[in-house]
Amino acid sequence: MSGRRRVGPSVSRRRVALASVAVAFAAGLAAAQPPAGGSVAGRDLFASYCASCHGLDGRGGGPQAAGLMVPPPDLTRLHERYGNPLPRDQMAAFVDGREDVEAHGPREMPVWGERFFEGDPGPPRGVEASRRRTIDVLVDYLQSLQGFEETRLRR
Repeated sequence: MSGRRRVGPSVSRRRVALASVAVAFAAGLAAAQPPAGGSVAGRDLFASYCASCHGLDGRGGGPQAAGLMVPPPDLTRLHERYGNPLPRDQMAAFVDGREDVEAHGPREMPVWGERFFEGDPGPPRGVEASRRRTIDVLVDYLQSLQGFEETRLRR
């Protein structure tokens, strides 16, 4: 024996299947254009942090959605509840999550304000500014998902 481990057909098929899923996801992400008013950075952040629950289209059908106790909302319809343009501060506070909003009930969504730049050795004010900029880009992207030409958010 040469010391090399033989890989059986079931392991090879799993690897091919996993590679196929990864390629399909990457191709879908590359082909997906951000909505009008949305930025590529916003689309990429959304794909990295939000799409697993909310789906790439923001409608709540991500691959993790079925395992959640509370289904993720359709983010393309936030304007029906909050108006248009979306209230920027309220949206940012919810995405951030570090200030718990009791009226919203239990939170299944990650507290992104803690997770963004977690463990960053930079100065605290610099890390906080980076968190805020990241959340601002996501909030801008949420506005673009509403399907309106108006992309300015209320301040």
